[in-house]
Amino acid sequence: MAGTVLLPLCLLLLLQGGLPEAPGPAARTGPVLQRLRMLEEQFRRFREVTLSHLQSIARNYNISYNIDRRFQVLAEQAEAADAARAVLGAELSRLAAAGRRLHRRVKRLEGTVGALTPRHRLLARPEAGAEPHSLWDTVRSQHEPRGPAPPSTASPRPLKVKQRLREEGHRLLVETGTTGMPMQDAEPLRDAQAVTAPLSATATGPQEQPGTACNVGSVLLFPSASVGNAAVLRPGLRAGLWALSLCTWVLTPAPRLGTVLNYASEDGDSELAVHGQDGDPGSARFVIGDTAFRELPVTPLLDGKWHHLCLIWSSGRGQYRFYVDRRLLAAGSGFQRGYEIPAGGSLVLGQLQGHVRAGFSPTGAFVGRLAGLAVWSRALVPGEVASMATGQGLPRRPLLTLANATLQGEVQRVACPCLEHCP
Repeated sequence: MAGTVLLPLCLLLLLQGGLPEAPGPAARTGPVLQRLRMLEEQFRRFREVTLSHLQSIARNYNISYNIDRRFQVLAEQAEAADAARAVLGAELSRLAAAGRRLHRRVKRLEGTVGALTPRHRLLARPEAGAEPHSLWDTVRSQHEPRGPAPPSTASPRPLKVKQRLREEGHRLLVETGTTGMPMQDAEPLRDAQAVTAPLSATATGPQEQPGTACNVGSVLLFPSASVGNAAVLRPGLRAGLWALSLCTWVLTPAPRLGTVLNYASEDGDSELAVHGQDGDPGSARFVIGDTAFRELPVTPLLDGKWHHLCLIWSSGRGQYRFYVDRRLLAAGSGFQRGYEIPAGGSLVLGQLQGHVRAGFSPTGAFVGRLAGLAVWSRALVPGEVASMATGQGLPRRPLLTLANATLQGEVQRVACPCLEHCP
């Protein structure tokens, strides 16, 4: 009975397509390959997204680093500006006090002139019977033509008043440090040669000797023009310079200045130098950037006496100024504007070198003495220059001084309480 029932069922299944077959290997691997493709696509997208994020992080890091560096530079510039503002404020206060003292003394002298007898007042130029209005009118009248004075009754007192006034005014100008010392320009100088020429024309005249210079530190003696005589300032420049001030006391018996300072970088030639010239003994070159230079008048330095010189340069407008005994002898603008003196070179005193690994030039040696030499990474103001030239010490935060000097050859370090008594 069961056999008769199963037989028709088997026949029916065969007629409808046969019995179901078991799944083969191809049917089982299809979903696996599809899943692998999906994972591969997801991994590719993940890698692209990760790379994009890493690039964005790198860009943000560079921007942050540049911003931090810029803020650091701005902070240093702000600090230098505050220091200059403080020095300028002190200088203005001193000038104001000196002006008040001068005004009081003029008033006292006017009272003295007003107390003169009428006979003495006849020495002044009469104008429609009017008397002089002030002391300045009385002094000015001494230089103007006038009629004959009474033979023996005229007193020399007005002439003494005039001489006293001149002496008081000159003494106050010397005290305030304004004699022959122009202030910093508010605007850039237009033509360096036009400014240097008239200033250097007066450099051969009588020079105002600075006051007694004491406590300037050690003195370096360069006895001869040997190529082995030099002093190296270490550690040199650790950062590039956008501004520079070089000041020193100098005495040289030589007919030309020689090389005061030379700085050669590791990558190229001389980046900074102050040296004399064989062909023109009364002139020296101020070099920045190997090929650019300005001529400086140095005749006042060649008399075998102590003189104080300061050389100041700033990259912002390319302004430079050259002082000798606090007198401005040369100035200009547009000199290496926007240039940075690179770091990492060799800073040498007394010798001229073309490259940091090259030897010294036999014609550039300095003979004489250097004292109180210092280098700043900012532009000093005239008041600071005058303070050094009158023996009041160095301005704050010098970058390098003679204490950083390593001596070579026959160069000697001498201790002198005052330069006038230095051997």
